[in-house]
Amino acid sequence: MIPSKDNPFDESLRILVVQTAYLGDIILTTPLITALKEIFPRSYLALLTTPVGKEALQGMEEIDEIIDYDKKGKERGWRGLKNKVKKIREKNFDLALSPHRSFRTAFLLGLSKIPVLVGFEDASFSLVYHFRLPRKKELHEVERNLELLKPIAELPNNFQPRIKLPFHRDFSLEKFGIKKSSLLVGIAPGSVWRTKRWLSEYYARLSDLLKKELGAEVILLGNHSDQKVCQEIENLAQTSLLNLAGKTTIKELLGIISQLDLLVSNDSAPVHIASGYSVPVVVIYGPTVPEFGFTPYQTPHKIIEKALECRPCHHHGPRACPEGHFRCMKEIPPQEVFEAVVGLLKETHQRQ
Repeated sequence: MIPSKDNPFDESLRILVVQTAYLGDIILTTPLITALKEIFPRSYLALLTTPVGKEALQGMEEIDEIIDYDKKGKERGWRGLKNKVKKIREKNFDLALSPHRSFRTAFLLGLSKIPVLVGFEDASFSLVYHFRLPRKKELHEVERNLELLKPIAELPNNFQPRIKLPFHRDFSLEKFGIKKSSLLVGIAPGSVWRTKRWLSEYYARLSDLLKKELGAEVILLGNHSDQKVCQEIENLAQTSLLNLAGKTTIKELLGIISQLDLLVSNDSAPVHIASGYSVPVVVIYGPTVPEFGFTPYQTPHKIIEKALECRPCHHHGPRACPEGHFRCMKEIPPQEVFEAVVGLLKETHQRQ
C-alpha cells in the first residue's frame, strides 16, 4: 500500500510525474501535481518534462525537482534516452505517474526500475504500467489526469482542482512598453497545427475593432514559430499593434498573460496559461472540438465554433483541410468574435 498523509513513512516516498508533450499538456498536469503534494505532503515530488515545461513551471512550490528531457534536441535518440534512464534510476523513485501516452515515455519508465508505474490503458506500450486506467473521453483533461490517482490514493474531500502556475512578483509590463491603465487584450494566433489557426486577416480586423471600438491595447503573443503569422496580422491591421511574438521568454509570456484583461486564442497552450491565472479567454475552434476535453478550465470564457458535419476532422489538426474548403475557420467572422469579447468583458466586470 502507498503511504498517505496519515502515515509518517510518506516522508520517504519519492514520486515522479512524467509529461513531455506540448506546453498546454504540461500545464494541464499541474492539478495532478498539487493533488499528489496535498495527499503526500512530506514526499519528494519530481517532474520529468521538456525544457519549455521546466521554464514554465520553475518556482511551483509543490515540485521539489524538475528534470528536463530535451528529447527533440541535445538528448534525442537512443543515447539520450539511455542517459535519461540512468539518471532516473539513480534517483530511486518509488512511484511514477504518466499522463503522457507516448511509446518513448512508456519505454523509458519500463527501463527505470521504478516499483510502481501508473498510466493510461490506451498509452503506447501500456503493458509496462502496473496500473492502467481508462482515459475517459467525457472528462476534461485535468480530470482525466486526476484519474491516475485512483490506484494509489483518494482525493481529499475539500480538494479543488485548479491549474496552477508560478507568479513572478518582480515582473513588470513596462519592460515591454505596456501601460496597465489601458484595456489589455492579448491575441495568441499561433498553433503547431496550421488548420487550428484562425485567418490572419480576421485577426487583423478583430484587432482593429478592439482598438477603435474599445480603445484596447492589443498585444500579439507567441513564440519564435509564431512570428510569421503575427507579422502578417500586424501588416494587415489598420491600427498599431504591439507585436511581442518571439520577443519574450516563457516566463515573460506567462507574466504578460497573467496581467491581461482578456485573451483571444486558438485551441492552444495560451488558453491553459490564461486558465492558470483566471484570465477570461475567448477560444476559436476549427478542426478540433471542445468535447476533446481541452477547454479553458475554471476561468470565464466563451467558445466560438461552427456546427459542421466535417468537424472534428483530427484529434490535433490536419496539415490541410481534408474537404478543401476550411469552412470551420472561414465562416467565423471577426464581428462574431468581437461581440464575444465585449460580452465576456461585461460579464466579468459585473462579477467584480
